[in-house]
Amino acid sequence: MLVEPAEGPVGLSYELGHLASLLLVVVLIGLGMAARHVTWFTVERCELLRYVTFKVLFPLYLLRQLWVINLSFGLVSLLPVSLAVHILWFFLSQQLSRFTPEASEVMEKSGRPYATLVGWAVLMSQGENMAFTYPLIAEASIPNGLAAAVMWDLGANVWLCQGLLWGVAAIYSPQVQASAYAPIDQPGEGEDLPDMFLEDPKVRRLGFFSGLPAGAKDMAMQAVISSVLLRACLVGIGLHLIQLPLPGILDDGLRYVGSLCKVMLYFLVGLYADFNLSAADFKFVVAVLSQRLLAQIILAVLVMIAIPMPSIVARDVIVVTILSSGPSVLMHILAETGYGQHLVKLCVTGSLISTLLCLTLQTALLVHFHRG
Repeated sequence: MLVEPAEGPVGLSYELGHLASLLLVVVLIGLGMAARHVTWFTVERCELLRYVTFKVLFPLYLLRQLWVINLSFGLVSLLPVSLAVHILWFFLSQQLSRFTPEASEVMEKSGRPYATLVGWAVLMSQGENMAFTYPLIAEASIPNGLAAAVMWDLGANVWLCQGLLWGVAAIYSPQVQASAYAPIDQPGEGEDLPDMFLEDPKVRRLGFFSGLPAGAKDMAMQAVISSVLLRACLVGIGLHLIQLPLPGILDDGLRYVGSLCKVMLYFLVGLYADFNLSAADFKFVVAVLSQRLLAQIILAVLVMIAIPMPSIVARDVIVVTILSSGPSVLMHILAETGYGQHLVKLCVTGSLISTLLCLTLQTALLVHFHRG
């Protein structure tokens, strides 16, 4: 398990209690929403806050978490199972993305083609945000529950969220034929790029690798390799494997950086979320979240009835983990790979809706498993 496995959404569960910590999250999101009406928060400064959070604070947080992780070797069999399930999750999400609605209003507002909307759906349908799941499992007092969740996270989810999703985003990005990405809030960049997907129904319907232009796969691989977050994870797990001790003063510093990172993440949610959704936007978000939920239910049922697990406890915990909301890093991935401001805002808003739904489902399942 992690050294601080019960750490809450903003890293303050021990000091404030879990309920107060969740209320603080709401306050931080509210502050972010209020900041949108402050003239100081220009587009450039908002982008700078996002850049610092995801390129500096978040990598340092991940590095520490993996450096101090304590692996439970009795649950090591969960590592390959996690990898297999997350691979299946990717292909399942890709197949379900065929049902992504052709939302003309969303395409018009975002300035992005239908293929990019499909990519947005694929990205939104994968990965687990463990910031809320770890505290839920910890409070349920399930023996070895946290250890099972951490091994599952380490088996594939960490590498998917911090690395492979960058490649998926690059494949579907409107700049897939170009050599550079356009950050958000730069209208005009990417709007006039050739839309090699939009007029080709075969590419729109058949699959992930259908009709990719030359160099697209290399571009996707480069996006994965250049991920600062992935590099931080690799350094952290490398330091752990060579058993290099983390000096106390450095540990304290990185711990504070981690708490600041979580504060900034929820502030950015309020800053970027769009709660004035049109009917078309709302229908599109609900349709994509339904794809994610269907994939989660299929995988959860598969784990319950078909996949061997080390114990019933491990099985129950993994089912709860699969029903987590999507990764918080996704808003940064979308922004950096040219999906446009509108789709970034829909991502943040959709993630908030998903978090509320998933927390409800996870809590109900933990109560059911506890009674059982």
